Amino acid sequence: MINKKIGIIGCGNMGEALSSRLATVVEKSTSLMVSDLDAARRDFIQTKYKIIVTGENNYLVKHSDVIILAVKPKDFDSLLKELCCALSKDKLLISIAAGITTKHIENIVGKDIPVIRVMPNIAAIIGEAISSVSAGSSASKKDLGLAKDIFSTIGDVVEVDEDLVDAVTSISGSGPAYFFYLIEALIEAAKDLGFDEGIAKKLVSKTAFGSMKLLEALKEDPALLRAKVTSKGGTTEAAIKVFEDKRLKDILKMAVRRAYERSKELSKS
Repeated sequence: MINKKIGIIGCGNMGEALSSRLATVVEKSTSLMVSDLDAARRDFIQTKYKIIVTGENNYLVKHSDVIILAVKPKDFDSLLKELCCALSKDKLLISIAAGITTKHIENIVGKDIPVIRVMPNIAAIIGEAISSVSAGSSASKKDLGLAKDIFSTIGDVVEVDEDLVDAVTSISGSGPAYFFYLIEALIEAAKDLGFDEGIAKKLVSKTAFGSMKLLEALKEDPALLRAKVTSKGGTTEAAIKVFEDKRLKDILKMAVRRAYERSKELSKS
């Protein structure tokens, strides 16, 4: 159990994912609260998860030990300015907003406020996220440990220096879309070969799922597993040769590099 009062501002996909998981590890009737400007969204969250909801952000801050900011980056600065008078150095502020550095947050709320920056991904919805955590200038090891405990409820957690968060964004933050794009392309290829959409989706999705489960179960290097599937002169080798001739690895690396550069362009430091 997490023995802290936790408030979540913003009830979008990530806010809801955190709410649903945290409701199993805190006393949800007294130690978990969410706020959102949308009354319908508040009603939905309260009805589904039986947790405290409010439309008043400062009320949430007053009654929380940990405040998780799960709002869109475009709304971030105005929210920080709204909250800064209610914050104090005995409260931990956690941001999951892409492109917002701890330095930027501290410049608005004060450098004595402990701030943790977290970059989760969309798999939080099913409790399979990978999140990075990075400490601001006033955050302690205890604060960092608490953030890890909180975000471990939605998946795995790694600690990284904040200088690497743009790289995290380009790999695991945007990464699910890369895999979805590949799956989308394989489904189209299957349909081109004559399968109807239903069978094409099942063939591709089960292949993707099974491949990742195998990788996880055997804990082998993916290159070694690929070699096990690739017989000399066979069908897999023919396909891999096309990937190599078209320099697919280089294309992927260029795409990730561009996502990384865009993350840096959008960053507020």
